[in-house]
Amino acid sequence: MRYLDQGSGPPLLLAHGFIGSLENFHTWGPAFATDRRVLIPDLPGCGETEAGTGPFSVASHAEFLHAFADRLGLGEHDVGGICLGATVALEYASRWRERVARLVLHTPIYSPRTIRVAFKRQVRAFTAAPVFWCVDRLRRSRTVSDLYKRFLVEGPGVDPYDAQVNFDNQLRADGRVARDWLRDGITRDYRDFLGSWRKPALVVVAADDRIVDVEGIRNLHALMPQAEIRVIESAGHGWTPTLIAAQVEAIGGFLRT
Repeated sequence: MRYLDQGSGPPLLLAHGFIGSLENFHTWGPAFATDRRVLIPDLPGCGETEAGTGPFSVASHAEFLHAFADRLGLGEHDVGGICLGATVALEYASRWRERVARLVLHTPIYSPRTIRVAFKRQVRAFTAAPVFWCVDRLRRSRTVSDLYKRFLVEGPGVDPYDAQVNFDNQLRADGRVARDWLRDGITRDYRDFLGSWRKPALVVVAADDRIVDVEGIRNLHALMPQAEIRVIESAGHGWTPTLIAAQVEAIGGFLRT
């Protein structure tokens, strides 16, 4: 496996998003390394970590993170994630609650109810056999990939470096892992866990995100009155320069508190 270990201070363990890698956090590591020891592994079948044998589920990814934390001898630490990585972070925190000091959740898919209907339909269609294996080949076309993301997922104005990172990640990702992780991830429901969580938590989401129900995330205060909810205006699911700057400012401020 491959991982990033950067900075010093209380550990911050991060889970990247769907078919992502540690490169997706290229702005986070340097920004938070003065206050935290930032630890980011490539999850199985993503980046440069081998897939190994299944299952490839939210639970198996959380167990992978737990084994990673044990191997490094981490005591109490913060845990965070992006999108499906946030789902992994929630599974991790729900199973090893005593080890987690605070949560950092970016665009969290915390319940089937928080996923937009259009995106659910896309997942059902694209992960169904044999359609998925056609999609798995098409993801290797930059033109097809850019058009799909531009009009159905990310929106315009994505930072060119992040767009290249995302495409490189697509080429490296294991298709079996991608399919199984996504299909399992959209079924997970952590509302009861969030309702019982009373430690610090930060939730960040873009106002124009096309995957999650932003209003549902705004209303997480009903479950987590202590949580800080940051909705970044004029941004969508794609990492534009506006979103990158705003998320670093929000998370950095939260970690320093």
